[in-house]
Amino acid sequence: MAEVPVNGKVLIWARTIRGLSIEDAAGLLGVTVDDLHAYESGAQKPLVGFLRLIASKYRVNFTSLLMPEPLPLLKPPTDHRTRPDSKPLSIETLVAIEEVSEALDAFEDIADEDARLVPKLRIGSATLQDDPEEVAARERRTFGVSFDMQRSWSGSKARNQWRYRVEAKGVFTYMIPMPFNELSGFSLLRENVAAICINDNEFSEGARIFTLFHEYCHLLLRQAGISDEGDTNRIERFCNEFAACFLIPKTALSEAISVATPYEFTDNDVHRLARRFRVSNRAIAFRLEKTGLAPQGFYARRTAPWDVPTEPKPIAEGSQPSPIRIRLKRVGRLHAETVLQAVEHRAINSLDAAELIGLRSVTFPKLRAMLG
Repeated sequence: MAEVPVNGKVLIWARTIRGLSIEDAAGLLGVTVDDLHAYESGAQKPLVGFLRLIASKYRVNFTSLLMPEPLPLLKPPTDHRTRPDSKPLSIETLVAIEEVSEALDAFEDIADEDARLVPKLRIGSATLQDDPEEVAARERRTFGVSFDMQRSWSGSKARNQWRYRVEAKGVFTYMIPMPFNELSGFSLLRENVAAICINDNEFSEGARIFTLFHEYCHLLLRQAGISDEGDTNRIERFCNEFAACFLIPKTALSEAISVATPYEFTDNDVHRLARRFRVSNRAIAFRLEKTGLAPQGFYARRTAPWDVPTEPKPIAEGSQPSPIRIRLKRVGRLHAETVLQAVEHRAINSLDAAELIGLRSVTFPKLRAMLG
């Protein structure tokens, strides 16, 4: 098998964009550090099989390893995570950030071709000096969702309904599985386009909805980035309070409680309220304390056992969602509709559209029918 005359700097670039030290990369590839250094320094040229292994393990396009020179390293999103157990971003998360970032690049290019094809961003703004309760009440009014309407939704329907309404404001939304203990989600903001990505490995639909509005608040603050919803970062704390206030209006919460407060609510009380508001147990506990309905320290004392990741239930044979539906959940309706509209107006070709959506172009009629 012939050696491939690659530029060693490109191999360093590929390793760097995946957040790998040379030691970690060598272990991932099953070679010694000295061997990998020889490839990266240009002292030794890799065989094509080893180059394909690098592309597979680093999750980069094989052809990108054949570039004559490496691409510039892009500035990563701001990392707002502050939890003590925060870990370096994994390859899975870095690939997700890259996927969403490249989608926004494509939408900016499409807008340059025809601005009518990409929805305008229509969100408000906020500052850290604002009262998150007031910001949440203001934003809630713009969504036009009553509490009775919110209560009528359940499970994935609630998530879909809220996601649809966020996308109606011109925000692209994504749901991508990433390591559970690493982050809750991230947001990206450009001059004219924005995106929210929820970690699809979060433990409940209520948690995913909370993250959706936590990240929405990051966009309102014009402080996009990577989140773990910790309470020691001022921005994360504000976004947590906004999401809790937005999803659990104080008046509705007070009306749902029939005891003298502050009250040490039981686990069953919290579960009942979480079901009523279609949110996570943690969100209810957080809101109860912040409103003074529960005593100070209630959230810290009681949340640990509530929202624990569970093993996914096995999917019954014959009930597996279609590949189109799985992909639509990942990229969102707004992404899919924008890409289909762009290809229909010849702003992009079908090959580029297929790559953006992650489906073959022959499935586009079915996707269009599913979108309605």
